[in-house]
Amino acid sequence: MLNRFLDAVADRLAKEWLVIGAQSLVFWAGGFAAVAWGTGRSPADRLHALAPGAQALIASAVLLAFVLSGAAVRRLTPVVLTFLEGYGWPGRLRRYGTARQEARRYRLRERWERLHAALGGAAQPVAPDTYDAFARTDAALRRIPGAPERQLPTWVGNTLRAAELRPYQKYGLDAVKCWPHLWLVLPAEARDQIARARAALDSAVSALIWSAGFVVWTPWAGWAAPVAAVAATAVYHGALRRPCAVLADLLEASYDLHRTALYTALRWPLPTDPAHERESGRLLTAYLWRGSDAPVPVFTSSPDAPEPH
Repeated sequence: MLNRFLDAVADRLAKEWLVIGAQSLVFWAGGFAAVAWGTGRSPADRLHALAPGAQALIASAVLLAFVLSGAAVRRLTPVVLTFLEGYGWPGRLRRYGTARQEARRYRLRERWERLHAALGGAAQPVAPDTYDAFARTDAALRRIPGAPERQLPTWVGNTLRAAELRPYQKYGLDAVKCWPHLWLVLPAEARDQIARARAALDSAVSALIWSAGFVVWTPWAGWAAPVAAVAATAVYHGALRRPCAVLADLLEASYDLHRTALYTALRWPLPTDPAHERESGRLLTAYLWRGSDAPVPVFTSSPDAPEPH
């Protein structure tokens, strides 16, 4: 078990390093192009003009910068993702972003109600565009928590938080508190899908870092700043949102499909109906978080225990 886990981690790390290495190569190649553009002479020409010893020293420094920059970006990726979710923002900026998200949710809700009424009260067949618009609006609305006090100032943060809140709304299970326990009983295929989605999100965040970091070449080429801005915006809207949405959907689906495995592993009685499940889920969350001395509920028999004769 442990060896297979370590092998899987090593394989995932190798893939992450491959992606970051490719991104780093594009960044440094673009930087050298910016320097050549600004100075009228490529770094390679400057290197050839030096003595062999100096060439080796500079080549070693460039290689070291290449490796260290990749390691730095990998370290920064979870920090930047947390910031992209909206955590750690200054108070005024956070309130501004949250107000924008709430206004967006209000507009989506109004549009949802309008389209829902059109679909429900239409005497004639509704045009396919109306169905498509309703489906898109409904999906977008699910990405924002309903309570304003639970909202975050960014699309990324609200998408992930909405997925975290929904298991509690549906099943009474606190997704954050129960996640380590659920993870251990998830099937290997489910864990692999979640790991792949998180790796894809991390890759998109690292691409965003490299894109924004391209601004450092501005002193040599004035066009580096607008290129950095355009590239970072394109990555955020084109490459980052999809893996974020996929990860959110997989986290929610894990509770939808495998929450009974958590009950079974803890020998907790399975709920009998949706209303009972919400109450049972809250009790189970409290039990996992703080324990309990209560005589109820009574644990079920272990699946591995021999049946009485």
